[in-house]
Amino acid sequence: MNLRKIMLTLLVISLLSAISVVYVNQAASFNKYAPKLLRFEGEGYGIHKPIWGDKIFTKEEALYIHRHHYWNRFLGNHFKSQEVAEVLIDHLINAGEGRENRNIKAFEKIIGVPQNGVLTMSDVKAANDFEYPEDIVNPYVEYRLRYYRSRKDAKVNKGWFKRAKSFYMKEPEREEDNIVEDYIVVPKNQQNNIVEDIK
Repeated sequence: MNLRKIMLTLLVISLLSAISVVYVNQAASFNKYAPKLLRFEGEGYGIHKPIWGDKIFTKEEALYIHRHHYWNRFLGNHFKSQEVAEVLIDHLINAGEGRENRNIKAFEKIIGVPQNGVLTMSDVKAANDFEYPEDIVNPYVEYRLRYYRSRKDAKVNKGWFKRAKSFYMKEPEREEDNIVEDYIVVPKNQQNNIVEDIK
């Protein structure tokens, strides 16, 4: 192999590595979510024994179940926003998909895709296209709170509400378009006068 081919190969490898690092750093991660999940679940790590077997699960076994049967199954690593992935998957861990997959359908309604109750890569892409993750997260938290209120055992499980509320995102101040400033360049000290004149 000549020097030119070697250099070209190394360049391609470097470029692909850089792209994958950027992608990984921009994607949601189960490892970031795991400490929060374990804090919520406490003793027993949230493993529902009637489903997973009547034994004492280690933390590693519990994390394996949560990662492979929830996070991966519901495409967690494909979400651009950590907060969006967490608010959805945490609810699916805590409450399941719901009758007729209503917990997924609620998410689909918020992101504006057909509500078939099956989370797909095209659903994730639609969520990733949102400029502000809080436009998904906060409505889904509100949905979670309504869902829990509808449960007959809600009064004895107040932790559900605290858990859901912990996902709320503070809404940042968003710049509103200022029509005057978009079309007229004037000194700052005169801008208020122009706005007043227009009113």
